[in-house]
Amino acid sequence: MHVTGLTVKPLFCPIVDDYYNGLATTVTLHNNSLVGNPTAESIRQILVEHYKGQKFVTVAPELGSGTLECNWGANTDNMEITVSGNNEQTIITARFDNLGKGAAGAAVQNMNIMLGLD
Repeated sequence: MHVTGLTVKPLFCPIVDDYYNGLATTVTLHNNSLVGNPTAESIRQILVEHYKGQKFVTVAPELGSGTLECNWGANTDNMEITVSGNNEQTIITARFDNLGKGAAGAAVQNMNIMLGLD
């Protein structure tokens, strides 16, 4: 902050990878810039409610606090959202198999929606 002149602490999200079919997409947030100044836990709860009952998307049952393996869902069409952070900063990471959850998986999910199938 001193060298760059930043007035808000930066969010750091180091990534080390060695996976063929897995992807982690991460969004970093400063909570005080969001409506209502939510916490990481309240953001997680909002996502839990939003995705409740979804077959292919789940939200991790608690705040993340360690390593996320990006190839955990290899050869599936599933996605897991993990929320990490505290009262000031939040990191949201969606993990999925980029081969399974790509265009082909999206096409099948859209077809299911259009046909009224689970």
